[in-house]
Amino acid sequence: MDPHGALDVATAGFARTLALVEPDQWNSPTPNPGWSVRDLVNHVVGGNRRYVLLLTGAPTTAVEALRNLDHLGEDPGESFRTTAAEVAAAFEERGALERVVHHRRGDLYGAELLVMRITEHALHGWDLARAIGADESIDPPVVETILAAVDADPTSIERAGFTPTAGAAQLTGAVELTGVARLLALTGRA
Repeated sequence: MDPHGALDVATAGFARTLALVEPDQWNSPTPNPGWSVRDLVNHVVGGNRRYVLLLTGAPTTAVEALRNLDHLGEDPGESFRTTAAEVAAAFEERGALERVVHHRRGDLYGAELLVMRITEHALHGWDLARAIGADESIDPPVVETILAAVDADPTSIERAGFTPTAGAAQLTGAVELTGVARLLALTGRA
């Protein structure tokens, strides 16, 4: 599956889980220390907005100014759908994948940023599912896309903002773990 398709699939997975959040679950804890369900979803929606700015050449100060805002408003589901469509369109623009963007983790190509967005939607979708007791599966083509990026560059997990587990470098070539089990182990999820 091409990365654009993987983003679409990862986005759809996150949206499906988001639609299952009950009103009394927004303050529930997530696997992300210190984050409630609302904090997690706000992070993902805010990330969509920041990535659009990155891809359009906005200065780092403008991108970072969005980091601590409430991006959910009255309808978190609609906020996610709207920003997910905007970020997908930004990645589809001509030259977006070859463009160098000035991310806070360093200069990256748009193609690297795309894999980071796929990773965020997939893994934070898993986090959200775990928090609300929903189906935690991640679509296999999405997992394959993320793991291919990890195999090509073991630092891609860290660049995407996920802390690799101790020994994660050894796991990148391990045959004992495959698919989603490997991805979850690489990022300290079980």
